[in-house]
Amino acid sequence: MLTRELAANDILTFTPPIFDLLVDCATIERDFGYRKGNAPEPIREVIAEVLPLVPARVEPRCGFRVLPADAVIVNADSFSGEGVEFLTGPIIAKQLRKSSSVAIYVSTVGPAMERWASQLMAEGDMMRGYVVDAIASEIVEEASEWLEKKISAFVEQRGWSVTNRYSPGYCDWPVADQHKLFSLLPPGFCGVTLTSSALMLPIKSISGIIGVGAGVTRGAYQCSICELKDCFRRREDPEQVGEDA
Repeated sequence: MLTRELAANDILTFTPPIFDLLVDCATIERDFGYRKGNAPEPIREVIAEVLPLVPARVEPRCGFRVLPADAVIVNADSFSGEGVEFLTGPIIAKQLRKSSSVAIYVSTVGPAMERWASQLMAEGDMMRGYVVDAIASEIVEEASEWLEKKISAFVEQRGWSVTNRYSPGYCDWPVADQHKLFSLLPPGFCGVTLTSSALMLPIKSISGIIGVGAGVTRGAYQCSICELKDCFRRREDPEQVGEDA
């Protein structure tokens, strides 16, 4: 636990314990569109075979930077940090409106899982490749959840709370703004870089922002007013997934 006074422009990085991030068979079954235990036997067998091999191939890293409060301005459909404007759209901007600042975060599982999935697919083992890919996606989400708790504990020292996490590419926020986010972080932050098209490398990485301040709250994601149909937040209820499958 951090005991020193919070500096608003602090940059912190972490290596999360791998076993805090691991997922179970039911989670991956859900990703394939099945309720727990309802996936066909061949799929469940592959998941069970792959999961024990995952810890040796996960290289998690994550970190964040809280921008100086006097450098953040939230508008009706955007916010700016240190003079850089982010065109988030009104859905995200509304959630940030009471924020005193924002935390920019990055999390990744490293390149090994991606290489493993690509190798399996290149060898024609598509099912195992898809399973590895799904596991990597879930683990990087777990790493982001783990990091969110660190951010929450960090800003709590100032009496602040956190909003939900938001990433470029969701809720009308252009993916191209990834370049702006990374411009406010050290080069190669947490081992993640961007291509010219704003694709993160390693691919199994997540970046985004969290609003922080005394007047903010973390609430439900507003899926009912967002038009993005393949957002992972729409898949959080396995019962609903099972009914749709």
